[in-house]
Amino acid sequence: MEVLEFHPIKNKTVNIYLIRREDRDLLSLHHSNLEKIIEAEKFKFAIVDFNDSEVKKYYQTPLSEFIEKFHLPYYEVEIPESIKSYFYVELLDLEVQIDELEQEYEKLLLNDQEDTFKAQSLKSWIYLLKDKVEYTKNLLEYTIKPKWIVKKILDVVNNIKNDNLSIIHFAHKDLISELKKLFEEYNIKVMKYDIREDKLKSIVIIKEG
Repeated sequence: MEVLEFHPIKNKTVNIYLIRREDRDLLSLHHSNLEKIIEAEKFKFAIVDFNDSEVKKYYQTPLSEFIEKFHLPYYEVEIPESIKSYFYVELLDLEVQIDELEQEYEKLLLNDQEDTFKAQSLKSWIYLLKDKVEYTKNLLEYTIKPKWIVKKILDVVNNIKNDNLSIIHFAHKDLISELKKLFEEYNIKVMKYDIREDKLKSIVIIKEG
């Protein structure tokens, strides 16, 4: 099983362009000035997060064609299946519990027992489990996933001999904040670019230390 272990970058200057996008933006890449940025900056590689299998199915071809036009190697990044499976099993178990409790609660409602202690207890327990499902999903998507993205980038960078390099990452808009924070921890200069905007925006500059 792959371990979530970070290997900090040493004696290198790394710039990363976080390309903020929503899934539908991947169809309009050729119509943005993103091409000008790629032509101006000598990127070593690109990192792509398709978000899920359905997104990959519809957008992988246009995105790969766009990147390959610039002869730019790219890597897909995702949480390892073993890690996802662990959380999916937990979520499935919670969903089953919720379904069983809701069925029991519905029976009490049909018998006009909504105000009974049992009904109120079931209702509270159902809400509690639903909150846990939401928490687990958010943990997986917005905390664990960004860490695996950063790990992948650090691993690739550490295997490249160049001391100065630039990377481009097509990041889903909801992950930008967490990715920015993680890159700050590893002394990487970060720039943000929104496909739907005309200008490149600097988020933060962190000096190599």
